[in-house]
Amino acid sequence: TPGRYTLDNMGNDLVRFLDGAIGRPAIVSGLSSGGVLSAWLSAYAKPGQVIGALYEDPPLFTSQVNPACGQSIRQAIGPMFALWSKYLGDQWSIGDWDGMVAAAPRELPPVLAAIFSAVASAEPPQNLKEYDPEWARAFWTGTVAASCDHARMLASVKVPVLLTHHFRKVDDATGDLLGALSDTQAARVRALIESAGGTVGYQSFPTMGHSMHGQDPRLFADTLTRWAATLPG
Repeated sequence: TPGRYTLDNMGNDLVRFLDGAIGRPAIVSGLSSGGVLSAWLSAYAKPGQVIGALYEDPPLFTSQVNPACGQSIRQAIGPMFALWSKYLGDQWSIGDWDGMVAAAPRELPPVLAAIFSAVASAEPPQNLKEYDPEWARAFWTGTVAASCDHARMLASVKVPVLLTHHFRKVDDATGDLLGALSDTQAARVRALIESAGGTVGYQSFPTMGHSMHGQDPRLFADTLTRWAATLPG
């Protein structure tokens, strides 16, 4: 949805989806930025819409330009987003794949450059062809969360939460984060929810890749269903 990539727009789209397509109280779950939207729903959905919310390895704080806690997007995946935006353009309006591949070693931090080179191919993969680089620009510039501060959102959570936290590593030399959120940020997420009287479960999977539901669907389903069984009602 070009021009509409903000947490509040997408969150309100999901509110309407819950009303129109689900039509009953639901458990919500999202991975990565979807986990941030799961947090948005746990705070701002209509009363009674959401029973509980699973945040699957969400970049809470990390996907902001000026976070209240820990690394910003500029110290994490952000430079990759900037590369996509620069060389591919909103809605693939530039589409310079070869130029991006050539520029990656000099424009990305060494760790991200190594990851990029390991997966780079002569043609863009299908999932990237279906991806809008304007989304990346929205995160890199901070417009996606300009009207939705993560700390304020987390202090407004009204339903039980489960946070799953996957692989993460902080570079000692630069302070940059490889992963979705640091241990410090995960602790702040929990503290903010609990400060508002909410309940939050936390499960650490330090050897798990970013997408547990993609890498180990059975573990993800077991984790979700065991937690869901503890929810009121």
